[in-house]
Formats: sequence, C-alpha cells, structure tokens
Amino acid sequence: MPNFDGGHYFLTVLAPVRTDVLVADDGQTCSPVSALHRALYVLPTALQSPATTKIGINSPFSRNTRTHFARFAILTDVVFNGRTERNALEVALRGPNPAVAEPVDKLPCPYLVFVADFDARSGDESELRAYLDELWRTMGKELKSIFSACYGFEGIDDSRGFQDYVLRCQIETTMPFNDYWVGAPQVPSLRQNWLIGPAAVSAVVFLGALVLAILHVGGLPWLAIATIGFVALVASLFVAYLTVMRNGAVPFPTAPHSDLPSVLKALYLQQAFTRFALANQGVDAATLHAAFGRFIDEHRPDDPSGPTQAAGVVTTLGPTPVAPYNTQTAAPPAGALRSGRS
Repeated sequence: MPNFDGGHYFLTVLAPVRTDVLVADDGQTCSPVSALHRALYVLPTALQSPATTKIGINSPFSRNTRTHFARFAILTDVVFNGRTERNALEVALRGPNPAVAEPVDKLPCPYLVFVADFDARSGDESELRAYLDELWRTMGKELKSIFSACYGFEGIDDSRGFQDYVLRCQIETTMPFNDYWVGAPQVPSLRQNWLIGPAAVSAVVFLGALVLAILHVGGLPWLAIATIGFVALVASLFVAYLTVMRNGAVPFPTAPHSDLPSVLKALYLQQAFTRFALANQGVDAATLHAAFGRFIDEHRPDDPSGPTQAAGVVTTLGPTPVAPYNTQTAAPPAGALRSGRS
C-alpha cells in the first residue's frame, strides 16, 4: 500500500476551495482563496531558523509526537506544458493544423494541498482516523480556520466530521519518501527457481511438442501436448507476475528507532554529545570516564521520553561550550599542529 511504508503513513489531501463570496461578521466580503491565503500566512512555522526562533511561536503540528513532516499549499491551477510533440513532416502532410489551439487542462477551482508524514502501525483507516483525531484535539482551531474555505466543510466542528472530510478528499500517495533505513531492510526474497521453474518446464514441453508435431513424429498427440504446454506457460507466467506484484506491495518493515520520539532523542543526544566531546578535550582517562558516567546519568540515552529535543525546533540546548585546552593535565592529541620550527 503506497500510503503506508516503513512504519509511516504518507497522507495526501486535495480539498477543493470554494469560489463563492465569504461574508465576515463585520460585513466585509472576500474570496475564499484570499481567506485561505490569510489563514496559512498567519499559521506559525516550526522554530527552525533564527528569525522563527526569535518569534518564539512554534508550529501547531509540534503539539503531537507523531508528525514528522507536514505542509499546506494552494494549487490554483495546473501548469501548461506546451503543445503535444509531433513530427513536423507528418503535421505538414496529414495535420492537424498547428494554428489551431489544442485543449488545455484547467482546474475547476483552486485546491488546498495537505500532506503529512506521521508514525503509524499500519495503513488501516483506523490509524489514519486516530492521527486525524489527535490533530483535531491539538490544533482544531487552526484546522477549522484553514479548511473552512473548502467545499463541503460547512458545518464541520468536531473530530469525526474532520476525519470524514479528509478521507473524502484523500488521494493515494504513489511514491512515498522514507529515509530512515540506514542499511538494507531485512525482507524475504523470492526464490527464483520457484518463479522461473514452472515457466521453463512449460516452455520446454510446448516447444518440444510443437516441433515433434511439425515433424509428424507419431506415437503421441503432440499438438494437444503443445497446447497444454502453452496454456501451462501462460498460467505459470501469470502466477509469477501476481506473486512478484503481491510481494512488491508489502510495505517495508519499520526501521529501528524511526518513530518521532526516537528521532527527537537522537537529535538531542547528537547535540549533547558534541558539547560533551568539546568540553572534555585533553582530560585524563579517569576524568573522562567519570564525566561520561555523569553524561549517561543526565541524558539517559535509552529513554526517548526525556530529556529530549522538543518537536519543531532546531536545538533544545544552549550555545556550544568549548573548553580551553588544558596543558597541565594532558598531552597534545596525536597529529596536533605545533607552532615553531622542528
């Protein structure tokens, strides 16, 4: 199932935007797409740059611990890729007239695009509904201000209605992107002899019986045997095709530590250990051993619940401390640069 792969659900939603006129409580009017632009403009983004960090208002998607990536966009129309390519000589001889415009695809209305990649145990509808319910409980106000500009969302003000609406507007994600596997996942491979063997035997029977029938070799009904071999060949190839396609549709297994809490913990430890390494340059073995023990006790690497990095931020820790090199307690590291002439 393309929507689900490697322990993640890849949601793609196309919601049609209304084309009538919206009237606000104060009597002002605007188009739904303008209201949608405004709602998305004021939606906070994640704190992943100096400018957004200075603002200090995190994305509402950071209120849950399942969303890896999420994005809203407005699709106003499809791109015109130009006329259909044709052979110039053929067009000159047979047409069509190049001066006559070809049909151009146009969307009947703008569309709101909503995509999200979140942790899931399966691709079942229940998993999607559970995630959408969590979204509604943690950011229902923002979702309502955005989707209220879409067709069919009128009167929806609860989680179940939001779930039903998203499922109606969902389209299949045909090429999900999952980058958490470091090595090759352990998946069962198909045995080639079981796939090719029946087809090979059937082909030999078909061709051999057909040759003997053409040569009029008596003794057996070779033409009937050739027909049976041909039917068996087609059937074995069809079964092999179904087997390959069925196995190819099986989702990849979940990569180790690829859920959002584990990823956030890994980012936190990456920063914490970098600061630890910089702060303990040049210390003796006993001091380093004791410091590393304190590091383990403080940061608890095996506990993804905390301490950890918050969702939607670049860093949870402060500036990187750099300890001065201690010439009294340690020798220079191997390969260190030395000033002066040798």
